[in-house]
Parts: sequence; C-alpha cells; structure tokens
Amino acid sequence: MKATKREKYASYFVLIFASFLALFPLFWTFSTSIKNRVDTYTLPPKFFDFTPTFKNYTSLFQIDAFPKIYLNTIFVTVTSTLIALVIGALSAYAIARRPKFRGRSSLEALMIAVRALPGIVLLLPLYRLSSYFGLYDSLWALIFIYAGFNLPFAIWLLTSFFRQIPIELEEAARVDGASNTRMFIKILLPLAMPGIVATGVFIALLSWNEFLIPVIMAGEDSKTLPVFVASFISNRTLDWGPMAAAATIALIPIVIFTIFIQKYLVAGLSSGAVKE
Repeated sequence: MKATKREKYASYFVLIFASFLALFPLFWTFSTSIKNRVDTYTLPPKFFDFTPTFKNYTSLFQIDAFPKIYLNTIFVTVTSTLIALVIGALSAYAIARRPKFRGRSSLEALMIAVRALPGIVLLLPLYRLSSYFGLYDSLWALIFIYAGFNLPFAIWLLTSFFRQIPIELEEAARVDGASNTRMFIKILLPLAMPGIVATGVFIALLSWNEFLIPVIMAGEDSKTLPVFVASFISNRTLDWGPMAAAATIALIPIVIFTIFIQKYLVAGLSSGAVKE
C-alpha cells in the first residue's frame, strides 16, 4: 500500500523534529564551549552571532588532573563493560538453553529488581564494603560496582539473542566432535556478536555517564569525567564555557566508538527484535 503525500510529509516532519531534539543539545554544548564568558551569559542566547574562541579548551588542558581523569573514565568503562559482557554472555547462554528450571522466574525477577533499584539505596553498604576491603577511591571498586549493576541488564538482553540461534547448530557441532568450549567460542559467539556489541554499547554508555556512584565512591585518585564536569558548578557561579568544553571532549570517544560499530549495532538491535 503506497503512502500518500500527506503521510510522507508527516513522516519527514517527525523525522526532522526527532533529529532536532536529538542534535540540538549537542550543538548547544559545542557552541557554548567556544564562547567567551560574556557570551555564555547573554540572554537571549547567541547561537551564531559570536566570536569563536578555544580558550575554554586550552584552560581545560591546563588542569593537571584532567588527562588522568579522562584515562580513569576510559579504563573503568572498558574494563567493567568487558567483565559484564563475559559473565553476561555465559549466563545468558545457560538461561537460553535451559528455558525451564526451578527458580527461573524468581531469578529473572531478582535481576530486574537489582537493575531497577535506585543506586543511592546501595551506596551506603557499598561504601562500607569498599572501605573495609581498602578499595575506597580505587578504580577497581568502580569497575566491580559498575559491572555488578550492569550485569542483570546484560543477561536480560543477551538471553534474547542466544535464543535466536538454532540449537541444531550446536547439535551438529557436537556430532563433529567439538567440545562445549570450542563450540561456544567458534560458533555461538560469532553468531551472537551483533547482539553482544549492541549490549556492550548500552553498558558502555551507562558506565561512561555514571555520576552518582563515583561522586560518592571516588576521591581525587579515581575521579571520572561526569564528576569532573559537575565540579564546574558551585554555590555562587556556573562556568558554562569550561563545563561545555569538558562535556564536548567527553562525548568524543562514545561518538567515535558508535560510528565504527554502527553496522553491528544495527544488526544487533534488528536481530534482538525478531520473535520466534
């Protein structure tokens, strides 16, 4: 059934409007990062009629702790995402291939409850535990907490991807003499890779943007970018320019990463939407 001109125009309008809502905050952040201090406080705001300056970026890189904070965020995000994906893939495969076992409903409810639980509820016991084991203000404390919080989400997403893989492929591999480990690595992982990549992107975004946990659990040695960006807000003033510059730089790795794995991301989202 062909769409009418009105329907086409309506779809174009919705697409343009949605793109505007998604891209305007990025444009505003970048334009603010290249304004001087006077222009950032001008009302109504100037979007084009101002003289660009990169002073905010130069002042940002003059902060001695900034490179370390940037590397902290990358290390914590990558490591916690890998841990969650490895454990999540193994757990999801077990659940997908054992659809009926005692306590499954309770397990799934527990996984959803853990992810839905407000992080602030667990901050006090996590703080006490990290202090007891000497992990407070440690990158590994953030890594384990991030991985633990995101693991239920990873299992929940990856289970649906493993269910899409025909079990006949595993049976054929076993007939040919493949061990369970070899079958999982050589056959199942490549087939589930689009789903694993899609899940990894979501987990990486959650870890990269996490603010509440590091603001409590991290000191100067393990500070991350969200906490650093928020440090430009004080009781008396708000430094829009440096804060926007820091936010712009924080976006770069995620944007580049998403562009490079876009093919796998689209394939993963598509395959995960298929119903048996």
